[in-house]
Amino acid sequence: MTRLSSRYGLALVTLLSLSALARVAWIHDARGPDVCRSPEAIKATSLIPGTIALGERLEALDADTFQWSEGELANPLSPRSPMQFQIVRSYDAPRLYGNPMRIGERTGPNAHEELASAGSRPDRMQPEDLRVRELAVDGDRVPVHVAWDHTQAPHGPSRLVAWMFVYENRPVRSPLLGQLAGAAPLVVGGPRPLTLVTISAVAPRSTSDQAENAAMAWLADAWRYIARSCAP
Repeated sequence: MTRLSSRYGLALVTLLSLSALARVAWIHDARGPDVCRSPEAIKATSLIPGTIALGERLEALDADTFQWSEGELANPLSPRSPMQFQIVRSYDAPRLYGNPMRIGERTGPNAHEELASAGSRPDRMQPEDLRVRELAVDGDRVPVHVAWDHTQAPHGPSRLVAWMFVYENRPVRSPLLGQLAGAAPLVVGGPRPLTLVTISAVAPRSTSDQAENAAMAWLADAWRYIARSCAP
């Protein structure tokens, strides 16, 4: 048992050390190449079926800015409460994966204004159901994080936030682990952009399964669009 613990301890120290070195590269703006063939595609997210883009950031991606597109799509269970989406790309990956649920909660025409500080604020949601679903999309396995807040039920609606990460042109369950696995190249070549895709919705608890399936269908279409845009 002692030998096993020591081995894991050494691995943990190694990963933390590499993570620290990668963070130094981020601080000094040693950015790596953007491996997405068409990163500007985030400006045309209305091409995702059923999607209405309401805002976007057009500046080129660099260490001090992030690209984003936000908007809505029809909520089949509540026509007056459309689902809200956000797609955000940034070289500052910890800002995105540090609190994706909070970012996913930012809804409305000015949601992007709070993206930069979202990771530093506490969650308003109190998820009772937090899990990962794996979608099969055209031969790809796409991990999707799902959070449900039912604290307003039975009189109020339940709230859903679901999100996925895309790193190095592939969907990943944990971008932190992906970066740690390639931390040494990051130190030399600089960080790569991370893409966060979120969708949020409200629905009666009795229809939460249908709402979640609708969100999963949109995320699958969003991944198809991103994969097609970024492929070499």
